[in-house]
Amino acid sequence: MQTNKSMKWDVFVSHASEDKISFVRPLANTLQQLGVTVWYDEFSLRLGDSISRSIDKGLAESAFGIVVLSPSFIAKPWPEYELRGLVSREIGASKIILPIWHGVNQEEILRFSPPLADKLAIDTNRVSPQDAALQILQVVRPDLYSQTPRDKLQQMAMQGQAVRELQYEIDRMKNELQGALEELSEFQCQVCQAPLVERISAPADPAGDSWDTREIYDCGHITFGGHDESACPSDPTFPKLDEYRLNFEHNPTEPHYKWQCFVQPITRNAYRLSLSMALGSTREECEKKIKEEYERRSSKYKS
Repeated sequence: MQTNKSMKWDVFVSHASEDKISFVRPLANTLQQLGVTVWYDEFSLRLGDSISRSIDKGLAESAFGIVVLSPSFIAKPWPEYELRGLVSREIGASKIILPIWHGVNQEEILRFSPPLADKLAIDTNRVSPQDAALQILQVVRPDLYSQTPRDKLQQMAMQGQAVRELQYEIDRMKNELQGALEELSEFQCQVCQAPLVERISAPADPAGDSWDTREIYDCGHITFGGHDESACPSDPTFPKLDEYRLNFEHNPTEPHYKWQCFVQPITRNAYRLSLSMALGSTREECEKKIKEEYERRSSKYKS
């Protein structure tokens, strides 16, 4: 029997979503690989489509209906709605419904739908999705089946499966890599990815009643309780030197360090980086020491 060329699709696939991964998706992909036009929700529905109208259109414009009967299918009303649409088309017409038993037996199908139990069905306990696709091809596209050697068809089916298995493996490796990167990020500076060099518990108040975690990274970034104690030099908002006021004190009686320099933050942002007090024999020496410390603390991390 030749496929009705007025139909838009060769087959409509009616199934429960729980059966996609185990059987339906590989079946639909293999059918496409063999040249069969397939109405299958993952192929045919687009963002914004009316689901009910699209399914009704698929039912009406498909030459055959593949029905994947499973415990999940039998338990749901929506696949049964699709089945009724196919049954109504089959009344008074030639064979339209192609049943596939997926994890069910004849007794269960008989309780669900006696007419379906009487139909010759593909049993997924005995065939793979690729073998099932070849059996379906023989019915829905006998022109393609007869024109192509059987070994060539099998090769086409298995090549498609090999490509999908390779893609699955690539996706699995990507997911594993993403998981490893997420785990690694817990031990890196969130700004420059410098490694964590120390993680310690420290008191969060003078009385020591509560404690929190201080994390020190190789770039100089220090956090305590999730807040910056010392900003990362790669942070675009890293404090500028002009966000501090240098206050000098002169003590002429001190034999070695007659000058002291205290660094005072003058912006809120400046509190994210604490600069040390400097001692020197001259005011210029103190100022130089402060600038050298700032240059050292502001140098970006290099791995």
